[in-house]
Amino acid sequence: MAYVKKTLAPGEEYIYRAHFNWTYDLESWFWLAFGLIPSAIWINALVRNYLYTSGLTNAFFGLCVLSILFAAIIALQRYIYKWTTVVAVTTARLILKTGLIARDTHEVTLDKIEEVLVHQSFLDRLVGRSTLTIRGTGIAVIEFPVLARPTQIRRKIEEAVVSARGLVTQQAASPKNAA
Repeated sequence: MAYVKKTLAPGEEYIYRAHFNWTYDLESWFWLAFGLIPSAIWINALVRNYLYTSGLTNAFFGLCVLSILFAAIIALQRYIYKWTTVVAVTTARLILKTGLIARDTHEVTLDKIEEVLVHQSFLDRLVGRSTLTIRGTGIAVIEFPVLARPTQIRRKIEEAVVSARGLVTQQAASPKNAA
């Protein structure tokens, strides 16, 4: 969010910020829980005195430590990605910023957006998430991460595009013809 506010041009206003879907957090917690399974098995074996030899106990303990370490790294990596990713709509641009130390930004001006593609499988519709792809003029294609409220994001982008292009709907522009 700070990146977006720092890069606003004079007269440009912040309109909307998209958020990750709750399933992204669920997947992160799944990896952490999956890494804890060997530890639960090891503790259960120790309590029930199934592990008699110290060599087997030490080897299984090493496996438990490695699995917890890998699971924590995966979960931490996913959360850092989530915390450092910004998807924002301003009055002039659509912005995707990722990265903690190294920054990677994808920006497209609203008047250059040709289409907004929303992909939702049946399961995605049930949990309220989607993947979003923006196609701009030329070869500009921006793929967004799994986001919550896809129809609201699309509506905000479309409203901003219409506003940026100075377009009005035909209903507002043409008077009703009474015949």
